[in-house]
Amino acid sequence: MDDIDRALLVALGEDGRLSYQQLASLVHLSANSTADRVRRLRQSGVVAGFHAELDLAVLGHTLHSLTDINLRESVDRHEFERGLSGIPQVLSATHTTGELDYQLRIVSRNTDELQSVLDALQKLWTRDVQSRIVLGETTYAASRLL
Repeated sequence: MDDIDRALLVALGEDGRLSYQQLASLVHLSANSTADRVRRLRQSGVVAGFHAELDLAVLGHTLHSLTDINLRESVDRHEFERGLSGIPQVLSATHTTGELDYQLRIVSRNTDELQSVLDALQKLWTRDVQSRIVLGETTYAASRLL
């Protein structure tokens, strides 16, 4: 990977809908050469895909929480992860080391909906659930690592 590839990755990270012509003008190559480079980045797995970023607040999901989970000893973590796929409010589940088994990122429309998700988690798999409401979040582009 060279500086041109890095520049392409930064540009695509900021706007994945840029055309090859627009990318080419940024890196001072032809559109064909740029397309070849992007294809190689995709084939190598560096670019895993292109996604639309959804505004969850516009969709009505304004309450975000981080929820720490300890599973019951009898629960298999793979079973738990499969079961979470049936709870659409759970956006991610991070398996962790330390005292807690997982940290979940949950979105909901209100506290009643959040409580019903937490109740379902406790009923099905968990022995301990601790939830915190997210007041704000600062994210950084992965391209900072390039």
